[in-house]
Amino acid sequence: MSSKHSIPAFSIIEAIVGMAITAIIMGIIFVVFSIVTERMIDYKNQNQLVNDLNRLTYSINKDIFENEKMKVIENEVIFNGYSGETVKYSFEEAYIVRSTEIFIDTFNIKLNQISIDSVKNKSQKLVFQKLKLNLEVNEREMDLNFYKRVYANELLQAIKE
Repeated sequence: MSSKHSIPAFSIIEAIVGMAITAIIMGIIFVVFSIVTERMIDYKNQNQLVNDLNRLTYSINKDIFENEKMKVIENEVIFNGYSGETVKYSFEEAYIVRSTEIFIDTFNIKLNQISIDSVKNKSQKLVFQKLKLNLEVNEREMDLNFYKRVYANELLQAIKE
């Protein structure tokens, strides 16, 4: 009463060939993935400085527009807001830090020099504070100029003090 039932299956040779083909395909996919990842990291590193520079100029322009006063103390620019909030830019040797009460942002940009000055427009009627940042970008010097309007009440208040 013994009957032999035969079940179709893979032979060992067929299984080994299938595993070898799978290993080759996975190896090719891994090499392609590694190359794409390397290129993406290179692209990110190349654009990091441009991104930091764009974020810095946007942040300073926004803070100039939204805050009442701007002053420079040593290697810091401090913006005092209309409702008492403070935004501070600290300039270190290799980076710039923007800090508020709830948020800190770092820009990997090297600052060579910072200066603040008062300038007037051509008609001599409007007064501006000029913030000049001398930065080192891709081993070249670059100047960024920002202007904040000084209103008459601030000028009168400065004269009283």
